[in-house]
Amino acid sequence: MIQLSSFLWFCIILFGTIGYLRGFGKEFVALSGIILALFTLVQFDNFFESIGQGSGLAQVFYVKAIFLGVVAFFSYQTPPDRITPTKWRGKGSGARDEWQNRILGAITGGVNAYLLFGSLWYFMDQLAYPLSPSVAAPPPDSSSAEMVSILPLVWMQQGNLLTVAVILLFLFILIAII
Repeated sequence: MIQLSSFLWFCIILFGTIGYLRGFGKEFVALSGIILALFTLVQFDNFFESIGQGSGLAQVFYVKAIFLGVVAFFSYQTPPDRITPTKWRGKGSGARDEWQNRILGAITGGVNAYLLFGSLWYFMDQLAYPLSPSVAAPPPDSSSAEMVSILPLVWMQQGNLLTVAVILLFLFILIAII
């Protein structure tokens, strides 16, 4: 059985690779959608818990996970780039810009994976791992048990950092569009 921390790192590397291939612009759109979904889940926590409360804690987890997954899925749906001859050649100042775009895309993709899968782990932890024995609580003194304190929603809810992130993303998108 794989530890949750190892799975999280695997997802970060996988999404970083995907972000490298997609570029910063597309990954930033996905980041915005994921942060908006997390903000919605935190602000309307009672609503999501009331939807899934009938069948137990596993149902509550599934409702939150499905909502987050659906929003993340549609956040990642962007039209493909058109391939131009300058992108194939990699000459001139466009090559440097292309590398910056790819490196920032890889970093943003890793952050997206951390937010997405780290939040799912946070929901499991808050609901006392309702998917057990398939996904069990990490044993004490393991690397997974140490990572629980740095999951995204643990620190993003302190000091309203999640709300600040939503406001900053909204302002950035508003300024970038205008």
